[in-house]
Amino acid sequence: MAARAALALCAALFWIAAENAGDSALLLFAIAALVVAVVAIAALDTLHLLPGWRWLLASPLAIAAITWLPLFVLRPIELFFYPEEAITPMIQLGYDTGDLSRTIAIAGVGCATWAIGFLSVLRMARVGAGGARSLEPLRLKRRAPWIVVACGSLLAGALFMRQGGPSALIHSAGSLHVNQGSGFYGQLGIWMLEGTALYALTVLLQRGEDRPRAKRVLLASAPLAILFTLAISSRGFIAFGLLAAAVVFLRMRAPRARTVAIAIAIAVVLAGMLEFVAIVRTNASSTDLKTAVTRTLETPVPAFQTADLSVFDDFVAIQTVVPSSISRLDGSSLLEIPAALAPRFLWPGKPEPLDNLVTEYLYPGQAAGTPITMQGELFWNLGLPGVAVGSLLIGALMGWFTDLLFRREALSLLLYVVLYASVFALLTRALGTMTANTLIAMVGVGLATLALGAPPAWLSYQPMRRLRSRIA
Repeated sequence: MAARAALALCAALFWIAAENAGDSALLLFAIAALVVAVVAIAALDTLHLLPGWRWLLASPLAIAAITWLPLFVLRPIELFFYPEEAITPMIQLGYDTGDLSRTIAIAGVGCATWAIGFLSVLRMARVGAGGARSLEPLRLKRRAPWIVVACGSLLAGALFMRQGGPSALIHSAGSLHVNQGSGFYGQLGIWMLEGTALYALTVLLQRGEDRPRAKRVLLASAPLAILFTLAISSRGFIAFGLLAAAVVFLRMRAPRARTVAIAIAIAVVLAGMLEFVAIVRTNASSTDLKTAVTRTLETPVPAFQTADLSVFDDFVAIQTVVPSSISRLDGSSLLEIPAALAPRFLWPGKPEPLDNLVTEYLYPGQAAGTPITMQGELFWNLGLPGVAVGSLLIGALMGWFTDLLFRREALSLLLYVVLYASVFALLTRALGTMTANTLIAMVGVGLATLALGAPPAWLSYQPMRRLRSRIA
């Protein structure tokens, strides 16, 4: 109760600051520090509720923290000291320190209420002082993995060829990433490959009799998932897969400090590589792949992080003109979340994602979507009340889903790791698009898990166990 009361107080302070933000450097640093306090309070209470620090790392709060601290603390401070580093729309609108402070405060309201919802529901997670229960013993079928790998490769390859295939990859790699509407089957295929790899990793960590077969399946499915991700000029699936694999490891093992240090070092290197891929993709939108790689190699390393941290800049630009120049959406993008689940080939008039609407206002003529964070979308729709209530509900859902981590069923674990890996996208990108993408990922991983040998979760319930034992 003390933690949630403190978070509620932080939310109130953020609200007051959002309504009265002035051009003051002291206020900017104070609000940024308050975001750090929110993350710290939420982390301490999560440690109190869960039986160990590894469960904190495996909780959605860990992803939320590494999302919010760079976006709402480091980036605004950087813009305060180096205002020329801001995106062009911000410079054109003539932003000041007050705009930075107000944007952090709006975001802070969402951070605090998200944490309140998350912690309130997390208290009901099925985990006690003894930790999570042992995962059910898994088997790996002989032929099913290769059938799933073949089907996933076929679906992912079909999307690659539809986007232009090898010719587009060589001459205009950036075009592979745009206009992927109705390409859900390609995403499904990649997630089937990643689901196969995650299931094989789980079997491998259990050290059962199917371990040699699991190693072969892992060595086949994981590289294919990476290759197809790069083939469609993306990087998200690689990051999602690595995050999901990390949670599987945390669920199955209690890592030593040395293991954690090595994992962090590897994560830093991989993060740099993924940022490099992002810059290559941006450069490849206007030139061939070889020239794009050459230009990226000549780009200063500090400039790499702009691609992801500019989400804050776009949020600043939108909140500056809403509702003075651009009217509120009045919940329209939120009501369209169920519509995002419909395939575009069945519904040609399907509404465009909110990220595309932001692009129309800030970057006319550009094709790529422009995210403005969860708080930005809620603010554009319903103002500060929408940020507070919407973030509270989303945080509560995250806390509810965390219960899946502690169950015995492999299907529950692998569905959870998909949700865990999707937290960053749900916190930064359009809610409708990311909800649809998350469901596609869950379907792909779920199909792979059931096909490879895991019993459906409902078969593990007590009445079904009794029925199965009688039949046996």
